[in-house]
Amino acid sequence: MTAVVKTFQTPKGKYVYDRGSDSILAVGNEEFSSLERLESGVADSADWKVLKRYKNQGYLSENSIKKIAYSETFRYQLSSQLQQLTLQVTHRCNLRCSYCTYGGGYENQRIHGEKEMLLSTMKKAIDFAMARSREVNVFTIGFYGGEPLLEIDKIRQCVEYIKETYDGREVMYTVTTNGTLLNDQIIRFLSKNNFHLAISLDGSKEMHNKNRVYINGQGSFDDIMKNMNYIKEKYSNFFKNISFLTTVAPGVDFSKVNHFFNEKNVISGNAITCNMVSELNAKEDVVFDDQYHVTNNYQKTKVLLAALGLYEKKKVSRLFSRDISRTERFYQDLSKMTPSGTVHPGGPCVPGALRLFVTVDGVFYPCERVSEDSEVMKIGHVESGFELDKIVKILNVGKLTERECKKCWNFLHCTLCCAYADTGGELSKMERLSYCKSAKNSTLEEMYIICLLLENGYDFKKKMK
Repeated sequence: MTAVVKTFQTPKGKYVYDRGSDSILAVGNEEFSSLERLESGVADSADWKVLKRYKNQGYLSENSIKKIAYSETFRYQLSSQLQQLTLQVTHRCNLRCSYCTYGGGYENQRIHGEKEMLLSTMKKAIDFAMARSREVNVFTIGFYGGEPLLEIDKIRQCVEYIKETYDGREVMYTVTTNGTLLNDQIIRFLSKNNFHLAISLDGSKEMHNKNRVYINGQGSFDDIMKNMNYIKEKYSNFFKNISFLTTVAPGVDFSKVNHFFNEKNVISGNAITCNMVSELNAKEDVVFDDQYHVTNNYQKTKVLLAALGLYEKKKVSRLFSRDISRTERFYQDLSKMTPSGTVHPGGPCVPGALRLFVTVDGVFYPCERVSEDSEVMKIGHVESGFELDKIVKILNVGKLTERECKKCWNFLHCTLCCAYADTGGELSKMERLSYCKSAKNSTLEEMYIICLLLENGYDFKKKMK
């Protein structure tokens, strides 16, 4: 088999990504044409001479992937290196956000309900995770819902249980909340135990209230901001532990969302994570208008200009300020692995090891982002432990598309985990393949940005010191 490559070009240069060395190479016009033909499978004798020249320099080696399979080291990770436990303390929620995963708009997913996790189930899950995180210096326990603060008493009891039972273990607590139920009593408890809060906030009052509303349809913005002002005034140190989750939905004026987060307001110093409404398993197409794409691209351009010193950093949107860090990490990870022999494409983490998710019923899932109505995603239970056969199947999701993956240029940087192959009852080859194009486009965009920055004098090595 010949080398696996991907050619692309910027306004200033021509490049080839070589999967064998996980490198991006700048090439001349003639070489680029030869490599394009090589990529398309129509190379002639002159093109093979170009390939040979690169091979002599240590690049463009033949595809040496023989088999798709995940390393057996995952068993050790599951026994001693669990990183995070996330407890779904309740199905109940006091909001009815239009795009909510549990609102009925997604396939193979539960809907809002009244179930609550028993304290005994919480303790069993904590014991299970603690016993399997012995080599982790700081173990994270997250509380999730529904709206987890509806069960604040049980959260308190969990924290007390951990303090009494696992004295000496360093634990970080997190809670993902809509922020409407925060009061002085709850805030004091969260502050005392150094909780980290992730609060959903979608921008200005107008934009936030388009989607994040109470059961009666009333907007939740004013209550959240009242609570934020109170915490900042009375618990200023704890306020630093709060970050915000922003979801951009179709029909929302993204420029207004962006403007809100760049204003000098009560949350101007806190971290923000911005995501679009998930398309994964959505029953209806998630379609964003042209205004969103124009604003999005404009803000990304400002990030690049600021990185090159051609634009004031303080004028860069806070919603995009982390983009350059992601690109730097991508650059830093290049050339660290050369795929050969028995390997697995990028994408799946070890189910349960990175962020074990436990539902109200005590069922184990790889994380909180997979479907709770999917049989194939269930990887165990607090009463019986991990189901290793299911974990092995999920980990080796790349076997479904082995033929395609072996020759794919995006093998090392693929982001498709098991969720992208899940149809509810089985892992599907066709479902996984349907997301390949978007995964490749994401990787190609990162490589394109890297080359643009390098062409204009950006020093990645200096920035990463």
